[in-house]
Amino acid sequence: MSLEMLTEDKISVKECVVSWEEAIKEASQPLLDQAYFSESYVDAMIDSVYRYGPYIVIAPEIAIAHARPNGNVNKVGVSLLKLNQHINFADKSHYASLVFVFSAVDTHSHLDILQSLARVLGDIETVESLIQSHDEAEILAIIKGVEAK
Repeated sequence: MSLEMLTEDKISVKECVVSWEEAIKEASQPLLDQAYFSESYVDAMIDSVYRYGPYIVIAPEIAIAHARPNGNVNKVGVSLLKLNQHINFADKSHYASLVFVFSAVDTHSHLDILQSLARVLGDIETVESLIQSHDEAEILAIIKGVEAK
């Protein structure tokens, strides 16, 4: 399983959001709508940031929201909210314009996706292209282009 499950209907582009909580909710919506997980998983992701700080911001401009599965996740999934204006998580040194949401049913079934995501996000030019992108189709083309290499 790789990033093939990241399809255009799981990507959204917005100018901005008012809070990091809203960013997580917006990024979650496609997976929530498609019953990948319940609303309680969205709440758990937000609670995790309150509890542990902005650990989901893995690099400047990149956040990967997730929580421990506890029966509220139905299947492995990934979605992306691309913001044209980044949002701060807790302080100005933790910010993201690429907010991924990740759902896992257990502690190992999602590792291929994480590995693929690390490959895509490990390339600074790719991240810059994603940040500069304008729509869902362009974002998908960038990600698929890296995966094809």
